[in-house]
Amino acid sequence: MINSLNKHWVTGPAVALALFLGLASSPSAWAGEADDLQDFIDLLRRNVTDLQRIDDHKVAVEEVAILSTWLDEAWRLRAEKQFDTVRRVLDRCQSQADMIREQITAGQLALQARQEEAGLDAARKHVDELKQSIAAAKQKKAVLEGASK
Repeated sequence: MINSLNKHWVTGPAVALALFLGLASSPSAWAGEADDLQDFIDLLRRNVTDLQRIDDHKVAVEEVAILSTWLDEAWRLRAEKQFDTVRRVLDRCQSQADMIREQITAGQLALQARQEEAGLDAARKHVDELKQSIAAAKQKKAVLEGASK
């Protein structure tokens, strides 16, 4: 009885491993992986469109073009069934998209800072003009007071 249990225990995992290896090497498994990679590439392409839309000041045009090129490369590699390489390229694409988002945000913040500095400069100029007007008014008052005495 123990021998028959051991026999089933040994052959059970062996059969499962053989079944797994058979499925992993089957074209239908490749098709599923290719479809998943295609979906991810399509998602990243939509992200490129979104990045182009939010890049109002065109601070990341070059980087977006590079990202699009890498996505084209990933698509070509997927068609050649080089799935490991596709995953590496897609990781690179994801990092590039993150960097582009940060660059766009930095550009927007820099623009906001420039606008606030321009507003501050205008306020300083106005304060200086007011100081000059007050000084002129004080001088005129002093002249008028001197003339009335």
